[in-house]
Amino acid sequence: MRRITISVEDDMHRALRLLAIVEEKSFGAVVIDAIDLYLKQHNAYSLDVSRRKDSST
Repeated sequence: MRRITISVEDDMHRALRLLAIVEEKSFGAVVIDAIDLYLKQHNAYSLDVSRRKDSST
């Protein structure tokens, strides 16, 4: 598993922290669940990059 560092607004941090308490989960587990849901909603797990766009054109 890889580590990431992000910055969030205070209200988002508070909401995540409270949700973790209510759901009896760790803060990290709530964040991972939120990211996973976002990726699934955007079909990101099935994305494939076959070649990079040439930035010079």
